Amino acid sequence: MSRLTGPRILALAFGLLYAIFWFWYGGAGRPLSDAEIARYMARLDALAAGEQSPLGLRGPLEAWARADDGREFFMVNLIDDPADPAAANAYNRVILPELIKRGGVPVFISRPFARFIEPAGLEGWDQVAIVRYRSLRDLLDMITAPGSEDIKHLKEASVSKTHVFPTHAVFSFIWMRFIAAVLLAMFGIALHVVLRRFDWYVRA
Repeated sequence: MSRLTGPRILALAFGLLYAIFWFWYGGAGRPLSDAEIARYMARLDALAAGEQSPLGLRGPLEAWARADDGREFFMVNLIDDPADPAAANAYNRVILPELIKRGGVPVFISRPFARFIEPAGLEGWDQVAIVRYRSLRDLLDMITAPGSEDIKHLKEASVSKTHVFPTHAVFSFIWMRFIAAVLLAMFGIALHVVLRRFDWYVRA
């Protein structure tokens, strides 16, 4: 049996880190079950009873849940600049940790700088943001979790107008699993170069 040296231990440690990342990032889970849909809809109904329904999306969310395939998706947000910039900043501070702990990440944020091809009479948007969600299950969990009422109020105050819709990626160069693997490999190699100067590392 080969000796477990420092470099091998380091490689195993970074392999474990990547496995943890892969599990956290997910993206190919099972579709929502009927029991889960009923539970989430009951939570939404409870919020609606308290006049805190998340932006009145109960109907569209149920239809989406019935057709759920369990896959990751990218939510496209077309946004008008907020009437209250302070509320927008507060919303971003609150929503980002909720996204990250569920494997969600903002992947693209941009601002149009000129008007080009658009239907007559269409109002322009001030910002385009694309957010990756691991699954519809995570989105429903986030908007029905305790404290979601505060997030809803901040969301409503943070935008003057918005158009939001989910999409499945057809083609993209933004592959987070590959990026994470490259970054971990680069960091592991750099750490190996530093540690190999020490005898205890090589002889471990």
